[in-house]
Amino acid sequence: MKKTLLIAIAVILFSNTSASAQFLGQLTPAPTVNKGEALLGAYLGVYQRALCLFGQFRYGVLRYVDLGLKMGMIDYDPGDGKSDAGLTVGADIKYWFMEQRTGDVLDVSVGGGTEHLKIPDHSIFSLGGNVVASYQIQYDQAKSVTPYGRLNLRWERESSSRSFGGSANQKRRTQSDMGAALALGAELKLWPDLSLVGELQIDDNVGFIAGVNYSVF
Repeated sequence: MKKTLLIAIAVILFSNTSASAQFLGQLTPAPTVNKGEALLGAYLGVYQRALCLFGQFRYGVLRYVDLGLKMGMIDYDPGDGKSDAGLTVGADIKYWFMEQRTGDVLDVSVGGGTEHLKIPDHSIFSLGGNVVASYQIQYDQAKSVTPYGRLNLRWERESSSRSFGGSANQKRRTQSDMGAALALGAELKLWPDLSLVGELQIDDNVGFIAGVNYSVF
């Protein structure tokens, strides 16, 4: 009964979504940045109807808490067959509460965040929460690979004054909806301060993000 209920909830969440999506991804495993330290990242995302080049800055504010800011340029087609360039920005907070290094099976963190996309005559704003789980596999003294996954549940608000379906009506349309997405990725640590990351985003706009993370002390 419990398993059936969980499946039903998942089906509702993933089917009752608008045509919008989030684009800035997770791009780090569950562990947070150490207090007083920072992480810089640069990424390229390719999606069904978008192309995005963006960066990330993360800072450890407490032992198990960090804050993140992402910003970049995006070329996006909202569904009318016409793509435009614009800006996308996001911010989040993450709390790490299960540690693999202290005996837990996985590293697990929870957090919340917001993301905003703006192109001419169209915008998307979202606010929601995340659960991130990861498992580090050490293969050399200072090298490792860390697969991770993130479940994102969010509220979205999409506004547009574009024409869809051949209509000449330019009246402003606004719709709100609940959304859900899954991110599956891996971080490959080449040196203590430098990692490569790749991530598949399963969302309304399926996409893949690749980039590099650099730890700043």
